[in-house]
Amino acid sequence: MFVGRRMARNLVTVTPDTSILKVKNILKQYDVDQVPVVEGKKLVGIITDRDIRENSASPASTLSVHELNYLLSEMKAREVMTKKLHTVSPGTTIETAAKLINEKHVNSLPVVVNGELVGIITTCDMLDVLLEFMGMDTPSSRIELALSSDMGEIEKISSIINSMGLTIMSIVSAISSEKSDIRTTVIRVNTDDVADLCRVFKESGYKVTTEYKVNR
Repeated sequence: MFVGRRMARNLVTVTPDTSILKVKNILKQYDVDQVPVVEGKKLVGIITDRDIRENSASPASTLSVHELNYLLSEMKAREVMTKKLHTVSPGTTIETAAKLINEKHVNSLPVVVNGELVGIITTCDMLDVLLEFMGMDTPSSRIELALSSDMGEIEKISSIINSMGLTIMSIVSAISSEKSDIRTTVIRVNTDDVADLCRVFKESGYKVTTEYKVNR
C-alpha cells in the first residue's frame, strides 16, 4: 500500500500572504486542523490551529473581540507557518509514512513531487488503512495466537482453519518485542463464534491469547 493511493488530493490551501483571520475561518469551515501554505504549486509551509493559538493574544488579554480579529487580520500566514516540514512522496509506503508521523509527532504529512504539493495524508488515513488490513469492515471474528517463529507455522494454522470450513479474512503477524522466537499473530475468520476454533488450536498445542489477562 502506497501513500499515493490513500492521500487526500482535493486540498484547501492558502498563500503566505493570507491573513491569519482567514486561515482560522478556513480551518473552522472545512473542519480541519491544518492547511498547507503554497506559492503557486510549491509547498512552502503548513499552518495549524495550534500555530494560530500560540501566536494569538492570551485569553487573559483585555482586547475586545473586534480588536483581536483586527490583529489576526493583520498577521499573515508567513509569520506563523511552520517552514521546516516533514514530507513524503506518493511512492512512499504507508508503513514508512506511519513511522515518520509517529517519530516526528505530527498529525499529517504533505505529499510532494519535485517540491510541488500533490496531496496530504493524515493519522486518520493511517487508521483507515489499519482497520482495512485488519478486516474490520467485513463480518468476522478475531483470534490471537502466540506462535513460534519456526518456518511453516502460518501454513499449519491456515490448514487448521481451512479444515474447519473457515476462511481467513485477514492475518497480521509480528515478532514479539519481549521474545524474538515468538510471533504474535492476529487472525480474522469468517465466523461470529471462534470457540470451536480456539479449542482446536489448543488441542493442537497452540497458545491462544485471544482474551487479555492481567499479569499479577
